[in-house]
Amino acid sequence: MQVVSAACGKMVGERISAKSGLPLTQSALTRTNVSVDHAIFEEFSFQARRRDKSLFAFTNESLSAISRICAEGGEPTEIYRLWRSIALLKQLDAITLPSSFVDQLIANQYAVDKEDLLKMFRDLGSNLVGVLKIAAEDLDSLGKLAADFTGLLPLKQLKISHDGDTAEIVVVGAGRRIESTECSYEFLKSILNGYGYSVTKYELNVGTIRLWARARR
Repeated sequence: MQVVSAACGKMVGERISAKSGLPLTQSALTRTNVSVDHAIFEEFSFQARRRDKSLFAFTNESLSAISRICAEGGEPTEIYRLWRSIALLKQLDAITLPSSFVDQLIANQYAVDKEDLLKMFRDLGSNLVGVLKIAAEDLDSLGKLAADFTGLLPLKQLKISHDGDTAEIVVVGAGRRIESTECSYEFLKSILNGYGYSVTKYELNVGTIRLWARARR
């Protein structure tokens, strides 16, 4: 364990000197000792140096951000998970649209040319596999990555259970219309295919997908 003595400060106000007319600034500092895991302290110190910041400044910046997140109902443990998700979305050039709007777009195109639309979703899944494998090289890692995205996407549940050569995937929240759910299934099936799995059985209902897959040998 590493014992860190930290001084955390903030500006508490500005007063005008009666004699000089110049502003007087008062700084309030609190000093405390905190026991930190040695490896965490070393990494934290390294990141402060890498950003050319003092340990004082980097500590205040980090604690301020975490305090604001907690004050608004968030959890510190969510920060890294959300950052990973956002970083991956940037690599994909993803944009965010209201789910109801996307559902309507899909339904309109589905009515015009169902097969072409489903092929578009299959192609999308195939094209994304390479990027996904950078962050998740196997199905187990993909399951952890998928869990990160549930906080950013209109999904209530995305669970991947993997046992040897077989896998079971449950998705809840895959659209509010059956057309959207069917497109989501084609997208997911293509991703699994890119990871070396073939779907052996599936069940679709509005907004829910349950499928079973087996690894190809």
